[in-house]
Amino acid sequence: QRRPLTRSHYTGGSKLKSLCVMPDYNQARELPELLDKCRECMPADLFIIVDNGSSDGSETLIEESGFEFIRLSRNYGVGYALMLGAEQALERGCDIVVYIAGNGKMLPAEMDRLIDPIRRNEADHVVGSRFLPGGQSPNLPEFRKKAIPLVVNNLVRILFGTKVTDATNGYRAYRTTLLQDERVHWQAKWLYHYQFEYYIYAKALKLGYRSKEVATSMIYPGDGRKYSKIKPIIGWWELLEAWVLVGLGLK
Repeated sequence: QRRPLTRSHYTGGSKLKSLCVMPDYNQARELPELLDKCRECMPADLFIIVDNGSSDGSETLIEESGFEFIRLSRNYGVGYALMLGAEQALERGCDIVVYIAGNGKMLPAEMDRLIDPIRRNEADHVVGSRFLPGGQSPNLPEFRKKAIPLVVNNLVRILFGTKVTDATNGYRAYRTTLLQDERVHWQAKWLYHYQFEYYIYAKALKLGYRSKEVATSMIYPGDGRKYSKIKPIIGWWELLEAWVLVGLGLK
């Protein structure tokens, strides 16, 4: 189920057409403020929300937002929602697809930082980093503060010979030519959960696409609210699985 965009947001001079995809699942508390921010600033040409079977009132907020949306009957996984967005980007002839989370941790106002290097032909794949100078991550949980640099970033360095500062950051943009590369099998069912976005990142590195990190914010709630839907052990393996399989040449 979809609604048309009420207006075109992008006013830049680039000829590259971009689509921003926001997956959402039960984020009714964060959505009102986030949707307001998207109304104030949406650097992408097109914006679409993928509602992954929400049942907490998010579905109503999305429906009444005036933004285009796709509603799923149940939660198929964040990767599946991102896949749908990627399909929409290809169907609409977009050159760039950019992902922003529906939990309010990422700032729409910083989206140009991700899209602009591609518009300027400096990169094919751009990832946000909370750890670069100019980035920030207030209230970042201590576990993530240590695990991302020490475990995930080092794993990527070992497997791909590439130094990255924030391998788990989901704020990213890339050329849709990555999706059209026959070596990138991005519609596989095993990517339906957290694997999808890291598979694309890993493939970009493995195949020699120009990948770049830019400083962005990742803002965590400071009032003790649950900050993530990632399940212990299983969820973290889903974050690492694509890195390992692509890095070892198994996928």
